[in-house]
Formats: sequence, C-alpha cells, structure tokens
Amino acid sequence: MLWFLTLHSPSYLLPAGAAEVPDLNERLKKLINAGPCMLFMKGSPQEPRCGFSRQIVGLLKEHNIQFSSFDILSDEEVRQGLKTFSNWPTYPQLYVNGELVGGLDIVKELAESGELENTCPKAVSLEQRLKSAINQSPVMLFMKGNKEAARCGFRRLTIPHVVYWCFY
Repeated sequence: MLWFLTLHSPSYLLPAGAAEVPDLNERLKKLINAGPCMLFMKGSPQEPRCGFSRQIVGLLKEHNIQFSSFDILSDEEVRQGLKTFSNWPTYPQLYVNGELVGGLDIVKELAESGELENTCPKAVSLEQRLKSAINQSPVMLFMKGNKEAARCGFRRLTIPHVVYWCFY
C-alpha cells in the first residue's frame, strides 16, 4: 500500500487515494456543534479526571442541564487546537449552540446568578422522552436493533404482523 504525506495536513499519513483529512478547525467546529450544550473536559461525566471537570459536571447535573461531552485527553490535537480556536487556555470549556460560554468559574457565576438554566438546555426526563417517542407515529414498535438488523428472534414474529395490521 502506498502512503503519502498531505501538504494540507502534515500531521496525517493517508493511504493513496484516501479522502483528505478534514481541516482541524472544521473538525473542532463539528465537535463544538455535536450537541446543543457541549463540554470539553478531562475524562467523562461518569469518570472526570480532574477536579475542575468534576465540579463543572456536578453543576450541570445539579441544574438538570442536558449536555454532551468530549474527553480532551483522548485526542491531543483537539486538546491543543481548541485552546487556540477558542482563545481559552484551560479546560473544561463549555459551549452552547456553538458558542463558548467559558470555563468552571463562569459556569459557577451563571449558576449562582440563576442564569445557567436560561443559558443551557434543560435535560428532558425519561418520561418526556418516552412520550415523545411513542407519539411519533400511530403505531410504534420498540425492539432491539432495527427492522433490517434485529437483535432478537421476536422480530420475525412481530414485524410481519405489525405491517399486516397497519397496511392491509
């Protein structure tokens, strides 16, 4: 297999004929916009790997904020690139609707002033999520996998009967 170094992104080696690796800024924009409220932190919400990340996760959970996260320790290019991109030298970093809100100190201030709930999207309860899913269509079938790749044997019994019942 032939390998070459692209001129646009010298840090990546690509196999010949492979698509070009996206520009780091484009990649960062996609990550920042991966969810309405995006937290770049050390570790995960379940296992924060620094005290600041632990504190910000605690604040977001305490205020029932729905958020996605990215472990900056898992990707050094993102870790260093985001500091430059956002002009914010430390982590954690919280983004809402693609815009930098700030780090732990700013999130603490927003929480203390009562503005955090207005700044960030609220988490939706399981009951609300289920009601929304159930009401998407007149007939809903919840199953393991999907109709093309079911993960249990009952699909073969259920799908034909639901289709027959709904459409025939």
